[in-house]
This record gives sequence, structure tokens and C-alpha cells, in this order.
Amino acid sequence: MSFVSSVVKFRFHWPMLAVALLGSVFIFTSLGSDYLWEDEGDTATYAVNILKFGVPRAWDGVTFIDSDRGLPLNKDLVLISHPLLQYYLTAASFAVFGQSNWAARLPFAVAGWLTILITYLCAYDLTKNRWAALCSATLLTASVQFLLFCRQCRYYPLSMLLACLLVWIFFNMRSIRSALLFALVGILLFHSHPFGIVFVGALGLVGFAYPSVPGQRRFFCWAGLTVALLTAPWIALVRFGYASESVPVSSAAQFGGRLIQYAIECTSVTPLIGIAILSSIFALSWMLRARSAASRGQEDSLLDRRQVGLLLVTLATVICYAVALAITASSDDIWRAGIRYTTAVMPLTALAAGILIVNVSRGRIAIWLPLLLIFVFTKAAQLTPWIFWGEKASSFDGNELVRAHLPLNYAARYLTTPELLAFLRDLKQENPGTLAKACQFLQGQATAGDLVLTNYDWQPLYFYTRLRQSLRIFPNDPIYETARRKGLPEDVFNVAGVRWLIWRPIWDGYFGYIGSEIKRDLLNSGAQITKVAEFPETIFENRPEIHYHRFSGGKYFFIALNPHVTAQIFRIDWPGAMLVPPVDQRSDQ
Repeated sequence: MSFVSSVVKFRFHWPMLAVALLGSVFIFTSLGSDYLWEDEGDTATYAVNILKFGVPRAWDGVTFIDSDRGLPLNKDLVLISHPLLQYYLTAASFAVFGQSNWAARLPFAVAGWLTILITYLCAYDLTKNRWAALCSATLLTASVQFLLFCRQCRYYPLSMLLACLLVWIFFNMRSIRSALLFALVGILLFHSHPFGIVFVGALGLVGFAYPSVPGQRRFFCWAGLTVALLTAPWIALVRFGYASESVPVSSAAQFGGRLIQYAIECTSVTPLIGIAILSSIFALSWMLRARSAASRGQEDSLLDRRQVGLLLVTLATVICYAVALAITASSDDIWRAGIRYTTAVMPLTALAAGILIVNVSRGRIAIWLPLLLIFVFTKAAQLTPWIFWGEKASSFDGNELVRAHLPLNYAARYLTTPELLAFLRDLKQENPGTLAKACQFLQGQATAGDLVLTNYDWQPLYFYTRLRQSLRIFPNDPIYETARRKGLPEDVFNVAGVRWLIWRPIWDGYFGYIGSEIKRDLLNSGAQITKVAEFPETIFENRPEIHYHRFSGGKYFFIALNPHVTAQIFRIDWPGAMLVPPVDQRSDQ
């Protein structure tokens, strides 16, 4: 009987098996082919240091690897105010599989693929309708933005998986045991990214205002208390790092502009517009059916209490994330980061949209299937097709701009197929950029002990070449005095002894790296500068946001590359024997 039951269940859910298989192809194919970009390099280099020291140290005896001016570090040069779960997962993967692109991304790719499965299971649990669950999982699997997040050595898929698990537990919270499980997942979500605590708060608001199961308020109190007790001490410990990386809001007008900027980012990559339209149709249909049912002395409901609760959770989450970002980040930061800090909205909106598609269509495949295809292959459910003000930007306080993202390709404004085809094409071929060419040059020309100076991609450059890097700390950096007291060598603070200069003019001035000043310091020290290589600048190697992601052939959908901007590599020759000798790689430094 058990075997027969399993076969029946397998046959019942076979459409999801096809989606899961397709998702695995999208996520795992050629996972290690492209080079790690700057933020992925951050995860990978700290993970390597975890294997050496047990903690994510920024100084390994050779190179100072932090790229945030030391703001997230403590007095022992240990990283504390960045989400730490990602570093330890990557370190574990390196310990098992060795250090490679594939190993760096594997834990996160698995988390992304599991998010598809959990989305299906959560939707099925809420609706008991396999087609609603299938729609939710399909919407997620077909999202290029979701897939790009999944193929990153970064916390994004962890946040999505843990948030989806948290929602599933939330709607089944009927015991202390489930409350403790909720607390455990909530704490892990916080350590995947601190904004996870905002998501827990959004669930709490809905749980208290609109409990979906008996006793949910009481159990959530236990869960919330546990989360608070186990995260508050950490927040207090690293509050300076959090505060130093934030841009506090200064006026009501600025706050409003930031809210709008986040709304633009969220509606540009998730089906929130479609959810709003379907919710309006649902509300109208419900009122009409309720009136008709009342006239017959009957009751009618399109969605049960838990499904309505999911819509409220989605709305509360978006609002809470928007408020949290508006308080702590500038409009420009929000515009550049998109939803990377709030990736939990991706499975949430897929859940809400999938359930609404099937319920509004009353389960008729002739209606929900075309609706699903519209959501998958067009941008009708997103903001982009509905933008009418062109390239204009608005300012609410006179300082910060509010901007939208408009594709250069007119078809990409209305259809998702150009992005899907570009993504699928990249699964079959490598997509090297400026960083890849620079690393390949150094691997062929540099020798062990050579000092390298660059103005971008410091961490992935070090991950691939293991060459010492010069001028990693400036006198005005917050970590300067601490690094001096720790006895870091002089080449960390100046250009003396540099052998190779990798200069990317498009990043001139970034974090204080000003080309004219560096050239002046080199020449004043007696160095001779010779250009030895030049190649096109591709800006980013593998950035995940669809608005900045570079597909093969140097193709961006939202950025116009200037073909005349190039990256350059210079050989630096010094009089006599001024090259700095190799550093003693002692673990006690």
C-alpha cells in the first residue's frame, strides 16, 4: 500500500518534477565557468582565510583583503558586521571540493534549487492545489533575476531559501516545537543578511493582526523572544559596523524618494504589478460572488484565511523592507543594489502570483495557463512596460535622485525572452571580462612575490593569482591606525615596490584610488612606467542584478558600453633593487 501510495503521489506531482529538473539545468549547468566578480571574491577570499585561521580575517600575512575601508572589521582585523553564514558555507565547500569557482558557488546554487522545491511545497500546503503550486514554482524558475542570484557565491539564495522555509513554518505554527523551528530558521536568516530580521518582523505584524491558525500569536511570541535573545547581542556587538555603512534619512521628502526608489527596484524584477492587478480582480469577483451568495443565503470564498494571510505577508514584507532601506540607504545605493538585500521578496511574490493566477481563474486551465505564460514570457506583471517618462529622473529633496531602469533594447522592455535567451546562451559558453584577462596576464607574466596595484576587483584578483597587493589602506581609512598597530608591512600603505599596475579608468576615484595621484607617487619615487597590455573594459565580471549583468559578447540590457574605454596593465621598473622582497607568511600576524 505504501509503494502504491508513493507511485500515486509521484504521478500526481509529476509536472513539478519537470520544473525541478529544468531548474537544476538552469542553476547548475556551467556553474564554475565565469570568474567571480568583486562581491563573490569577497566571499571566496574570506572563506580561504577561515580555512587558515578559523575566522574570517582580513589579513592573511600576505595581502589585506577587505574592500570596505575596514568598516566591517574589529580591532583584530576579523570580519564581524557582514553576514557570516555565507563565508562559513563557502569555506566548508572549499574544504570538501577544493578552491574553485564551482566549489565557491555550489552551496548557494543548492540553496537556490531547494528554494524552487520549497516554494512548490509551501504553495501546495496553502492551497492543496498542485496547479497553483506549479505556477508559483514555474514563475520562480523562469525568472532570470532569480537564476542569476542562484548562480552567485553570495548570500542571496540563502536568504530566499530561509525566507521561504520561514513562511511555510509560519502558516503551520501550532506548537512550541514549530515555534522553536521558526526561531532557528529566523536566526539563520539574520546571519545570511541582517535585513532578515525585518522579514521576521513583517511576519510578526501579520501574525498578530491576522492570525491564520489558532494560537499563532502565543507561539509567535515564543519564537520572537528566542530570535531577539539570540540576535540582539550580536547586533549590539557589530552596531558600529552597521551604522558606518548606512546613510541615515534626513528629511521626510528624502524618505519618500527612497521608498519610491525601492518600489521601482522591487516591481522591476518581481510580478508585483501583476499581483496588484490579480488582487483587484479577485476583490471584485469576491464581492460579486459574495453578494450573489448572500442573496441565496449561502457563503462563498475564493481564498481561505491562510491564502489571504500570504497576500498580507507579501504586502507587509515589501513595505517593511522599503521602510528599513529608506531609513538606512540612499536612493543611489538602492538604485545600484536593487533587491539584493531583500531577495526574500522573490519567492514570496512567486507564491502570491501563482496562487492568485489559479484562484482568479477558478482553476480553469484555459485561463490560468495563458495567464502563467504572460507572466513568464512578458513583463506585463512588472513595472518596466508601464514606464512612460523615458530617461528622466526625479528628486524629492534636491539631493537624491529617483530613477527607473529602461532597457536599451525595445523588445526587452516588454518581453522577457531576450534576457532568457541571453541567459541560456551563456550556459553553453564562457563569458570572460576584464578581470579574467587581467588574471590570465598575471598568471603568465608575474612571478611569486610580485606586488600588484589595482583600483577594482581586489579580492577576486587575489583569489586567482595569490599575488600581494599594494596600497590597500589609505591614511583616511577607518582601519588605518588599527592596521598600523598590528604591524602590517609598508607596501599595504604605499606604492613602493609595485611591479604591476592594473588600471581601470572607469573606476578612477573609487575608494580613493585616483590615477593621477598614483602615477605621481610612482614617478616621484623614481619608478619607470611601461604599458604592456590593453583590453576593452567590461565594467563587471558577473554581477547578479539584471540591470547591471553582463551577458556574453559584452552585452548589457540596461548599460551602453563605451568601446573606447579600456583597461590597461603597466609594468613598473625601479632603479637598482627596490622591489620589495616576499612577505613572511606567518599566521600570527
